[in-house]
Amino acid sequence: MRARWSKVAAVLLLGGLLAGCQVAVAGTAGVSAADQAVAERRAAQRTAVDAALTALGQAPAVALKATVKGAEQQFRITRGGYALGGLPLDGRFVQVTAAASQFYLQADADYWKAHAIDEGTQFGTSWVRSLGTELPFDPAARFAPPALAEGLRKALAGLDRMGDPVKAKLPDGTEVYQLGAAPSVLRVTTAKPNRVVSFAPALLDPQKGPEYGAEFAVTALTGDAVKTFHTDLDAAIAGLGQPFEGLVQASAVVTNDKLDCKDFVGSCTTTVDVSNSVVGTPASGEKSVVHITLTVEVSAESLGAQTCTAAGDAEPYKTIQLSCAVKFKLPNRTASYQVLSKPNATAEVRAGLDVNAVKQKVAAEFAGLGG
Repeated sequence: MRARWSKVAAVLLLGGLLAGCQVAVAGTAGVSAADQAVAERRAAQRTAVDAALTALGQAPAVALKATVKGAEQQFRITRGGYALGGLPLDGRFVQVTAAASQFYLQADADYWKAHAIDEGTQFGTSWVRSLGTELPFDPAARFAPPALAEGLRKALAGLDRMGDPVKAKLPDGTEVYQLGAAPSVLRVTTAKPNRVVSFAPALLDPQKGPEYGAEFAVTALTGDAVKTFHTDLDAAIAGLGQPFEGLVQASAVVTNDKLDCKDFVGSCTTTVDVSNSVVGTPASGEKSVVHITLTVEVSAESLGAQTCTAAGDAEPYKTIQLSCAVKFKLPNRTASYQVLSKPNATAEVRAGLDVNAVKQKVAAEFAGLGG
């Protein structure tokens, strides 16, 4: 009985040892060499893209260029959103200047006629202060280096980057990573220092992006390029003049019409009071003035009619006095004439722009950028 018991115990013990060995060798298969290579290429792409976007976000300024329907559009934008450029819009070319948180547009008379607040409002070739809502994007807000880099980072989250990275060669031979597919493409150089070569505006806004074109070429501005940008922006601001307010209308009313004609001289002076009223709010709530233009037609029986004009600026809802004079050629005889004066006034709302103050802000912006 003892011998049998020992054999059974030995078998059970052996069985327990065998079971223990089976558990100890259990495991899973390793990653294949091919999968590991793809993972490494993805990691290299992520590193390159991150470095390129970081560099873009830290750039003093950037230059962007694209072509839409055969017409070139370009912008230069500082870190603080000071911008200068232009783009084709509705068949016309529109110039853009952004400085000190204000946005200005310049186009031709036909463009403004099509976009006027009412049929009688035409800005001609004057600059117009606006909010930038006429454009698919506000370049100062969306394309300033920090904002652009952040927008592209957010857009990448929606791209499928699980496949093998796609590389391409640019016409100049530069090798790039190509992320996404048309019309939402981002290109980043594979070589260090990694940089953003181009991006499609559709990445930032799939709805409005295509209006800007297929892709914007990106160039970071440094050194002399920043100084040149400063010079060009200063010149643009100096040329703004007295911009129209694009979001405000004004009307004028003539009161207290007085006519004074000098005997034996033939001169007649019309003096009037002109009040104004305003509808709308100036862009960004900035100060504005109402530019009044007075036109007076003065006629006298047998002497004909003549016209004179005068202009002045008034605060919104205020009254100013304007006057203008005409001179008739009197015949060489004594006579009396009945003179009739017909004054008419129009009102335009202009931006209360202090060019020197804006230039000082521009100088402060570029001083921090090395330009």
